[in-house]
Amino acid sequence: MKFFIILFIGLCVALGVLIRKYDLMKAYYKYQTNELEKLEKKYDRQIETSEKKIDELQNIAYLNATTNIWNIDYFLNKSDRAFKEEYDHTPSFTLVAFNIYNIGKINQLFGPTEGDRAVYFTAQTLKRIAGRQIYAQIYSNLFCILFTDCSDEIITNMINKIYMTLITHDDNIQIKTAYGIYKITDTSMNIMDMINYASLAQKFVKESDPECYKFFTDELNSTFLNNKRMSEEMEQALEDHKFMVYLQPMYDLNSYKIISAEALVRWDYPGKGVLSPYAFLPLFESTSLIQKLDYYMWEECMKTIRRWIDNKIEPTPITMNISPSHLQNDKFVDYLIDLRERYLIQHDLLILEIPERGLSNINEQTKAVITRLHNEGFILCIDNFGSLNSPLNLLKDLPIDRIKLDRSFLSKNSKSDEGLTILRYLIAMAKELDFTVITEGIETEEQANMLLEIGCDVGQGYHFSKPVDLRTFDNLNKTLLSALYRPDEYYPTFEDYEKDLDLVVQFFRTRDSAAASG
Repeated sequence: MKFFIILFIGLCVALGVLIRKYDLMKAYYKYQTNELEKLEKKYDRQIETSEKKIDELQNIAYLNATTNIWNIDYFLNKSDRAFKEEYDHTPSFTLVAFNIYNIGKINQLFGPTEGDRAVYFTAQTLKRIAGRQIYAQIYSNLFCILFTDCSDEIITNMINKIYMTLITHDDNIQIKTAYGIYKITDTSMNIMDMINYASLAQKFVKESDPECYKFFTDELNSTFLNNKRMSEEMEQALEDHKFMVYLQPMYDLNSYKIISAEALVRWDYPGKGVLSPYAFLPLFESTSLIQKLDYYMWEECMKTIRRWIDNKIEPTPITMNISPSHLQNDKFVDYLIDLRERYLIQHDLLILEIPERGLSNINEQTKAVITRLHNEGFILCIDNFGSLNSPLNLLKDLPIDRIKLDRSFLSKNSKSDEGLTILRYLIAMAKELDFTVITEGIETEEQANMLLEIGCDVGQGYHFSKPVDLRTFDNLNKTLLSALYRPDEYYPTFEDYEKDLDLVVQFFRTRDSAAASG
């Protein structure tokens, strides 16, 4: 019995110990659980803080600090994710790139502050209109949008909405944009290459085009590569004097004598012969290369005049073309004056032709440049007059000496009585303002005679001569081309003189007889 009592007491003690250990373990685990909960909450707070910091860092990394929209890193990252995402269908992707193509003019005319405002407004417009798409400001003046599963109509509608918002936002400062569209066929392609293709298409948009966008095509890419190669070759061609001066004579319509000549460029291109300017000028005019070509041509013209003078040949005044891109800065005037003084050229031997399109949006800077040219003694002519809606105030507001009627203006108005009336009154008005009137594109004797009858002074065109090289020009007959034409003038023949003499003799006989009988 005693044994059982001891055993029971031992079991109770053991059970008490176990219960105590259990309580201690329970308390310990509860403590540990509380600590873990505290640590979990602490880690949650740290994770939340870290996520906020990551978001902040991403905003710093992915946002343009100036315009407050996504930047190129964001666009590359988001586009890559979109391409790699799993879809239940084969998605279509289209990339659009655009820029403000008149940002240089805005900076020049209104200052860099207005230029920055234009870029900011463009960025905010993109953010508001294209908010659901992947978009970004790639560079300072290049923006991109990536569309997923959008039709061409949806894309072009959004482009037109952005375009109209930008161009109409300010009456004084128009933000003009051009858009390139690249339809992505291979999502494994480098995204920057896609952007470059869209940007390439955008470069082919002209201000005169009915649409503000172009789709990228293989033909366009081929044209670009050809233009790029030609641009690279131009620098060497200038050094090698592969650009040649051709002269197209201008004739006094009264005497049919050459009184001046227009300098036109030709390119002696290896393997292709002599290229017409239509093959390369549009490319050069879209870049700064046109200014280098102008500088080259001006000097070649003055060398030509100097050669004539040195060889005792009566020099012919040469008309040189001024590209519109020069008119926003008068540095080229200093270059012209330096050339004129270096080659000792008289003022009346140089005529500068300014294309009418260069004066379509004339401003104070342009007026100042043209006024300085006039004050420096250059003879000034508006070229292609009548090709656009020629503002007549150009004739009274600018110190112009001559106007040259555009060939299309002649062809349109020489076929009807109404057109001839327009020509007649325009020439009469120009003559009243003491301008010399030149008409280009004369192809027939009838046109030349008609122009002389209505008061035109000078004619230019294939009826007289095509543009020729300098050696051929030197050999041209500078006196007469053919029998002179004098409209509405009486040229008596010898028979007429005999009749007139008989009348005079008869008159005097009659008078003498009357006097004798009286």
